[in-house]
Amino acid sequence: MIKPRSLVKGGVIGVISPAGVVSEEELNKGVRRLEGIGFKVRLGRSVLHRQRYLAGPDRERVDDLHRMFADPEIDAIFCARGGSGAGRLIPLLDHDLIARHPKVFMGCSDVTTLLLYFNHRQGLVAFHGPMVGPNFGRNSSPRMEDAMLRILEGERLTLTDSRVSVLREGQAEGLLTGGCLTLLCTSIGTPYELRTEDRILFIEDTDEAPYKIDRMLSYLKGLGKFDRVRGVVFGEMIRCRFPEGSSDRLEEVLMEILGEYDFPVLFGFPSGHGELNLTLPFGIPARIDTEKKSVSLLDSAIS
Repeated sequence: MIKPRSLVKGGVIGVISPAGVVSEEELNKGVRRLEGIGFKVRLGRSVLHRQRYLAGPDRERVDDLHRMFADPEIDAIFCARGGSGAGRLIPLLDHDLIARHPKVFMGCSDVTTLLLYFNHRQGLVAFHGPMVGPNFGRNSSPRMEDAMLRILEGERLTLTDSRVSVLREGQAEGLLTGGCLTLLCTSIGTPYELRTEDRILFIEDTDEAPYKIDRMLSYLKGLGKFDRVRGVVFGEMIRCRFPEGSSDRLEEVLMEILGEYDFPVLFGFPSGHGELNLTLPFGIPARIDTEKKSVSLLDSAIS
């Protein structure tokens, strides 16, 4: 696994919009917040462009990505937001250019597609975590920032939260991978298809009805994607619950699908679409411990 160099205060963060259109107000607030915690920020040329629901044409968005990887002054690349359209960049990516200039690449949601590509196709540690608009511009917090900074400086953190619950007890170790469930499913059959063997699998999503979560997990199960998983960590699953007042619980649906396995399962880990978007480095060995309700990084995520 290729580890990027560290990002320390004073470094330069390049911001791109590889998918959907970002709010200019949130982008500006996010940039000011990143500058406030000690970074320099450089915006991509097309970061505020628009073409329907996309942040500009595919070629403009991928050119921004390539420029950020190639520029020696850029220490890390953060995505402005998710949305839709990151997958359209995959056929246009310059594999060799990215391999020659490994850097911290941070995002989540629709950016899951790029995280899987960099991690599984190129062997680069990829970071599932806060984005400039929705996180630093809207919901930034000292805790989120501190965890991100420490991981990007090379610390091996143990991450947990009081809202995390245990769906099946146990401990397990494996390489960390995953992302947004919808995008994990759409990776199937591609060169960057989700790999789950001997891994700790993180799964999150937002605004998907429980029956859709059921359908997607059942699809992955039918493909054998849970057969050799070491452990599963579900995110907060924002607005994926049953209607208020219902006696049904999403957790029950999840365990109906995963009930035949024996790996540990946590639920409610705050990474992805929630307000507290903790950074998870994909490709790094991690330990899940249901007694502590934690995910521990067993190695540094950077070189």
